[in-house]
Amino acid sequence: MPSKKVILPVLALGIAPFIMQSTESIVLISLNNQLSKFGGDLAVGAMAIMSSIMQMITLPLMGLTQGAQPIISYNYGAKSLDRVKKAFKLLLISCLSYSAIAVTLIMLFPSVFVSIFNNKPELVEVTSWAMRIYFPGMAIFGAQIACQQTFLSLGQAKISLLLALLRKIVLLVPLIFILPAILENGFQAVLLAEPISDILAATTTLICFMKFYKKTLSSNLEAQQEI
Repeated sequence: MPSKKVILPVLALGIAPFIMQSTESIVLISLNNQLSKFGGDLAVGAMAIMSSIMQMITLPLMGLTQGAQPIISYNYGAKSLDRVKKAFKLLLISCLSYSAIAVTLIMLFPSVFVSIFNNKPELVEVTSWAMRIYFPGMAIFGAQIACQQTFLSLGQAKISLLLALLRKIVLLVPLIFILPAILENGFQAVLLAEPISDILAATTTLICFMKFYKKTLSSNLEAQQEI
């Protein structure tokens, strides 16, 4: 029989990525509902294309973080904290560089990315305009996912779960409904919910990780070096 001491921590560590994926449907339902109201069929079509492009950005990031997880976890368990720090720094630089470059290309050449999925001039024009509002916050998404997945690697399932909920459930979904009630252009207001939630969530995640980093990793590494 599998031991509860083994199974329960494994389940806890898997909850955060599970919630990240499962809440995507809630976000898309909320976005499509509001976009249909304020922008019509073209806005919904634009969101379908932007969601596909976002998947193109996030999947390589997930590959980087999942590839780094066993390396960070192994060295953390082996008390090789210097290697943990080096692995995290490399992961952070790689993820942040990738997301920043990807978003820069999207902002400069939005129509090129849109044409991969659709070539109707009207939809290409609307989507290209919407992408320049929707995607800027993704430039720092690499930092958020690097820190969040490193929390998982270090066994900090509760913190990772809270951060997973923060971006989509706590920030994004409410902003999708709140901003159109405040701003005059409802279509633009719905799009702005994404970069605002991305920036706030990434900033919060970085602050939480830096505090954990200084408190746990740096202090323990200094203690090891003194010994």
